[in-house]
Amino acid sequence: MGKKKKINQHEMAAIVREAVDRLPGGFVIFGPDHEILLSNAQNERDFPFTNQALREGKSYLEATYVAVKEVVPDLPDDQARAVAQGINETLMRGEPVELRTHLGTVMQVVEIPLSFGGWVAVGADVTALRERERELKKARKQAEAANEAKSAFLANISHEIRTPLNGILGMAQHMAAGDLTAEQKDQIDTILDSGKTLMAILNDVLDLSKIEAGKFDISPIDNDLGHLLHRVEKLFAPRAAEKGIGLTLSINPDMVSFLRFDPVRVRQCVSNLISNAIKFTEKGTVTISAATVPAGDDGFEVRISIADTGMGMSAQTLDKLFAPFTQAETSTARRFGGTGLGLSISRKLARLMDGDVTATSEEGKGSTFTFTFRAHIGRRVSEAPENADVDQTGGARWADGMSVLLVDDHALNRKVARLFLEPLGIAITEVENGADAIRELQTRVFDLVLLDMHMPVMNGEETLRHIRSHDAAFRDVPVIALTADSLGPDNTRYDKMGADGYVGKPIDHRELIVEIGRVLEKKFGRAPTPKNAFPEMRRA
Repeated sequence: MGKKKKINQHEMAAIVREAVDRLPGGFVIFGPDHEILLSNAQNERDFPFTNQALREGKSYLEATYVAVKEVVPDLPDDQARAVAQGINETLMRGEPVELRTHLGTVMQVVEIPLSFGGWVAVGADVTALRERERELKKARKQAEAANEAKSAFLANISHEIRTPLNGILGMAQHMAAGDLTAEQKDQIDTILDSGKTLMAILNDVLDLSKIEAGKFDISPIDNDLGHLLHRVEKLFAPRAAEKGIGLTLSINPDMVSFLRFDPVRVRQCVSNLISNAIKFTEKGTVTISAATVPAGDDGFEVRISIADTGMGMSAQTLDKLFAPFTQAETSTARRFGGTGLGLSISRKLARLMDGDVTATSEEGKGSTFTFTFRAHIGRRVSEAPENADVDQTGGARWADGMSVLLVDDHALNRKVARLFLEPLGIAITEVENGADAIRELQTRVFDLVLLDMHMPVMNGEETLRHIRSHDAAFRDVPVIALTADSLGPDNTRYDKMGADGYVGKPIDHRELIVEIGRVLEKKFGRAPTPKNAFPEMRRA
């Protein structure tokens, strides 16, 4: 075998030249004064103006300025020099910089110092990448706009439905405070429970939007799980009886009942599962079982199972059961109704509570759904028994003699609030919109403003902004927002608007009284009577 021919220095230089010219990006070697020692073809195509200026003896900064003016001729000289200065400083720090060329491409360039005092610069064409990013940004903006439009629509629908629901539940709560027989009280409790269930159905679609948008919070409080389950069973018992099926509740005698959890969301999940079990069971029974298992750190895993003797499901159906807007068969929605959201939302809620919803089933023999969540031991507060009279709790001890401005465009909402507050000795002045509220505040002194957020003429947010920016005495009046926006009223949002607190609709009697007390106590401090609680306002 003959010896391989040794490559001489001249041939090696030619190979290097061919290699750098075939590089897909720009490549240039600079000397200590940024004189060009080696430049490939791509670099010459991308930056001809810079290269020419350097070869003419101009400094690196001047050459960069020349290129900037060539690529962006309308740019004023002082701005062009500032851009050139920024490019050079970035490159000297060894950081990449993106440059638009006269060809319309976007090149990402970086310079690396060499041992002899010069630099090597390499460039990569990122035009396609940036174009894709722009398209993605545009698509994201369109998706966000569509989502905002959906949120606005859902908020409006929520507001319109909650207004009559506020009247139903408000009047029922007012009746519940009267002198009723045991049977009448039971009937009122059923109306209230049914109204809350109706509100949960309304919340299904809204909750799904909040969960998927990452704007959903779990709010644990100390509560009696056993009592909650008994009330849910009582709510669904008439529906089961109408179908001729049995509904039973079995609570493990060793279950820890008083726990810290979110009772609203637990009730929502359990109600969804019981409702489905009754809906798809034609004969037999629906059994609710509950137990707790210690889970470390004073925590418990709560397990609530709902077993039925209904139609059951195939394994294929089980696989798609928890997808939103999905029901077992196409004919299911026509036969049984429903949105197909309950199971999807229940699972999402359970997972937010460190649990899950799982299902086992056999066609023709029934199904068992198991709802689990994490909870901690609850703390009973003897000073606030469950059936305490709301007139004796929260801020009601300050109520007699208070003057409240009630701002709401719906007469029914105002009537409900009046029925809740007037028996406590609170004087109510009603107006229908924010503009009227401002006029009323300019002529009279009020201890508190209850402000609806959705109104014509001047809405709640505009009214709040006007109140807080006013230079008169009413600038500091306490304001509680009344909101039917179920897409996520939260303290941060209303704090930013300037509100001192908020109450959701339909208005809960106890919640309204307690929130008034909290706001006034935070604003003026604890005191036994109005004249001592807010002396400055009463003398104004």
